Amino acid sequence: MKANYILIGLLIILNSCKQSTEKKPNSQQDFKAVEQVVQGVFDDVWSDKKAHLLPNYHTDDFILLEHGEVWNNDTIANWCKRAKLRDKGVKRINNFEFFKSKKEGNRIWMAYNNYATIKSDTLENNFQWLESIVAIKKDSVWKLELMHSTRVIKN
Repeated sequence: MKANYILIGLLIILNSCKQSTEKKPNSQQDFKAVEQVVQGVFDDVWSDKKAHLLPNYHTDDFILLEHGEVWNNDTIANWCKRAKLRDKGVKRINNFEFFKSKKEGNRIWMAYNNYATIKSDTLENNFQWLESIVAIKKDSVWKLELMHSTRVIKN
């Protein structure tokens, strides 16, 4: 009889462990999906200056807090237009180091280092920003709702 109670107890423990590990991969998949949104918006919009792709990555009410300024999708689209005119032949390569992620329901908050190498025919410059984002999932699609960016200046 004792063996049956022990067996039942073990089955309950194993089942609860299985349920808790089943939840974790979903969060990890969501974190990876949001990381891909960040990579995509920087590659498509900030590097390739394709403003028409903003709706793929940002909510309609997205805001960017950028060095003391508040930017929205229109501000970014206008930046893309101006950047296309002045940045002939310039290539931006983006890399990210995500170091903190938190999920609550259909909302994810992440903090990361953003590294950009900007190259032209004769020059190469490296930049770093400390950033955070808030992403929301709507209709099974993750989009950025908020980004905060601060340039890291190294002496």
